[in-house]
Amino acid sequence: MPELQTVLLPTGASATAVMSPAKRPKSLRGLRVGLLDNGKEFSDQVLEALAEVLRRDHGITHLKFWHKGFPAKGAPFIKEMAAETDVAISGVGHCGSSSPWSVIDAVNLEEAGVPSVALISRSFCTLGQIVARGQGHGGLPIVMLPHPIGEADAGKIAQKGVDAAAECVRLLTTPSEMVGKEFAAKKFPLPEHAVARG
Repeated sequence: MPELQTVLLPTGASATAVMSPAKRPKSLRGLRVGLLDNGKEFSDQVLEALAEVLRRDHGITHLKFWHKGFPAKGAPFIKEMAAETDVAISGVGHCGSSSPWSVIDAVNLEEAGVPSVALISRSFCTLGQIVARGQGHGGLPIVMLPHPIGEADAGKIAQKGVDAAAECVRLLTTPSEMVGKEFAAKKFPLPEHAVARG
């Protein structure tokens, strides 16, 4: 008879109480928008392009960038940012360490009452969703960007921010109950390298 072995699955229960998305405004006009740049390469280019669209197309005049400098840690200024921000965009997660921490930053801002979204590249959205659920926020909105973020052409990098702007606005202004239900049920595609190829 074969010997029994214990297999541990790293998918424990949520470490915190379940939370719902922070209450969303009906419009971003006149609000203070905080952009949390995680310090991962190319994130600044994506966020700057996104910010320009918010200014040009959505009447946003109060934009502030927050730079944490290193992507694989939590932002040390969440309390200060929450006090100066009405809605927030965190990102860009596009690796196995920057993605979870961009999500955690967004969860922490939501917990502080700031409606937030996390920008994550396609290959790491599923990971980001698992992390959000582990933090007790299964309804955290994640905006999926193409992967990889880096390109030889800087214009193509910036275009990813341009293309994400409308979805960020939608998720920051849709009623929180609807956002929570959408993302609690959402299934992101698996990373390309995890999908069997025929």
